Amino acid sequence: MKSIIVAFDKNHGIGAANDLLWAHDLPADLRHFKEITTGHTIIMGRKTYESLGRPLPNRQNIVISRDLDEAPGFTIVRDLEAAYKAATSDDIYVIGGGQIYALALETVSKLYVTEVGEMFAAQVFFPEIDPAIWQEVSREHHDKDEANKYDYDFVVYNRR
Repeated sequence: MKSIIVAFDKNHGIGAANDLLWAHDLPADLRHFKEITTGHTIIMGRKTYESLGRPLPNRQNIVISRDLDEAPGFTIVRDLEAAYKAATSDDIYVIGGGQIYALALETVSKLYVTEVGEMFAAQVFFPEIDPAIWQEVSREHHDKDEANKYDYDFVVYNRR
C-alpha cells in the first residue's frame, strides 16, 4: 500500500530552512514515524535526504533526484514512478518534502498525519486535504507535556 506520512502545523506548514518546524520539540511524532515506517520502504526528495544526512535504519531509503547520482545506503531514482518500482516492500511511505508530497498525493491510498496545534513561520506547505477525496478514519489527540511542547493529533485518512 502506498501512503504519505507527514506532520504539519495549523496552516499545513511542514518545514523551513530544510528542517522540521518543531525540530526536537515533539519526540512523540518522531517515535510515531519510526513505528509506522520501520521495516518498510520510505521515499523522499533530495532536500529531505539532505536534511536527514543518513539513511534511516531498518528501512529501504529511496531518494528522488535529478542531480544526485549515488549516496551510500540510498537507492537513487529520477521520478516517483521509478521510486515505486524500486520499492522492495509492500508498504511504501512517502516522507517528503513538499514537491514530492504534491506529486504523490494523487497516487496514495492513505495519509498518516500529525497535526501540530501551533502555527510556525513555514516556507514549505502540505496541500489541503480535500474531504471529498479523503475520509478521516481515526484521530488520537495528545496534549502537550514535559517532553512534547505542543498539542498534537495523530490522524489517519483513507482515500474515498
